[in-house]
Amino acid sequence: MRTFRTFGIVFLTWVLWLLVSQYFFCNRYSFPDPVAFEGSEIFNPYDSLNPAHWVKGNFHAHAHAWNGITNGHGTAEDIHAAYDSLQYGVHCVSNYHQIDTTHSTSLATYLPAYEHGYNIRKTHQLVLGSTGVQWIDYLFPQTVHNKQHVLNQLKQWGTVTILNHPGLRTGYTDEDMAQLENYDCMEVLNPSVTSTSAWDAALSAGKRVFIVGDDDIHNVLTKERLGTMCTFVNLPKKSGQNVLEALRTGKSYGVKIGKEQDLTDMPYLKKLTVNVDSVLVEMSHPANEIYVTGQEGKTLSKKHGADQIRFRISKDDHYARTTFHYTNGTSIYLNPVFFTSPSGYQPGVPVIHHQETLLYRTVGILILGTWMALIWRLTAGNRPQRFRLRRLVFR
Repeated sequence: MRTFRTFGIVFLTWVLWLLVSQYFFCNRYSFPDPVAFEGSEIFNPYDSLNPAHWVKGNFHAHAHAWNGITNGHGTAEDIHAAYDSLQYGVHCVSNYHQIDTTHSTSLATYLPAYEHGYNIRKTHQLVLGSTGVQWIDYLFPQTVHNKQHVLNQLKQWGTVTILNHPGLRTGYTDEDMAQLENYDCMEVLNPSVTSTSAWDAALSAGKRVFIVGDDDIHNVLTKERLGTMCTFVNLPKKSGQNVLEALRTGKSYGVKIGKEQDLTDMPYLKKLTVNVDSVLVEMSHPANEIYVTGQEGKTLSKKHGADQIRFRISKDDHYARTTFHYTNGTSIYLNPVFFTSPSGYQPGVPVIHHQETLLYRTVGILILGTWMALIWRLTAGNRPQRFRLRRLVFR
């Protein structure tokens, strides 16, 4: 009975420590008020691209790792071979908190990659180009302060941070998207969830966030999910650094690959040009439906049965992104054009709110102190008495 009681106290103490560490000891941030894209110029991520340089890629795939503790089947070699067979020019193995180095010296577009996160709500991130693994995370449903702290820890010079499947288990809410900074891309397209709402929430708050589409495959042996989502990156030369640069600057787009899609004849972006406030988007193949989406997810324009669309973007639209839907089930999601100042895009910077952080940490210390005092009192009767007080009797 005493052993069971001791185990219970230790377990509850551990859980309390996790809770206090997450909700009271984590930095508290002051977030700038969201400001929609504005300025006198329009940023075009596809300016001066070469349509012959599009390369298909997948950045999110799991192999067998950690002695089978994590969800992954097949080897890294199996993953590379599977994507090679589908004419992918970029394919990463992104195990949980582990960087796989298979083909690191033989594959021109090799990228060190890992998926970060071991929390209940699947608030996960994909880190590309990192030389090491960051272990810090928060187990329970995360506040926006927890999420920002993790993103700050993940960010290194030269890397790309991607928010994975934000719509899954509300790992990231639309409210989060209006505040969070210090990441580059969003995995809008994932077989488990399509997160266009989260993407529009970030864009509407003036966040320069570019799209990624991934299979998020966990069993390459059964080929379930294989080749269903992808990202095209524009590479003047095939190299890992050029892949990172294309993702970071938006020279990319996401694709849902239809089941009836001929993989040797994929539609691709031929050009996107901006002339003052007029935008022209042209694809290689006619689409069944074309939609242009702007601020707060509003439909700005649409067209049927065409390979191109021309529209005007006003300053009240703030941004415009174009989507092409094909009859065979394939959909192509382009990155947005958006208004910006002549000096270029300037991200907001959440700063630590020192007074609020100190207040929360003080409360956390008081909670832990109260718990330790309670344990001391509950176990007082079980501690051996080393000294006995004797009554002095005077005669």
